[in-house]
Amino acid sequence: MSSLVAWIRVTEKKRLRVIEVDTEANAKLASALEVSIVPTLVLVRGARVLGRLEGRATGRDITGLVRPHVGGRRTLLAGSETG
Repeated sequence: MSSLVAWIRVTEKKRLRVIEVDTEANAKLASALEVSIVPTLVLVRGARVLGRLEGRATGRDITGLVRPHVGGRRTLLAGSETG
């Protein structure tokens, strides 16, 4: 999935800020985002979670998650990874 996240990072760079979170090193953030399965993608705007994908995802899944929410305001897509 990391190559798909990298693709989203490049193709949506004007509308999304994409970060990868190491859940072991950032346990508080992972907990705040309610990440219990790795990998998980969490779409966040401000302090609000707009959507998530848990487990393996396809490019179509990720596009389906992101497309309805990207627009004028910048959105954050956080992807979880371990170690």
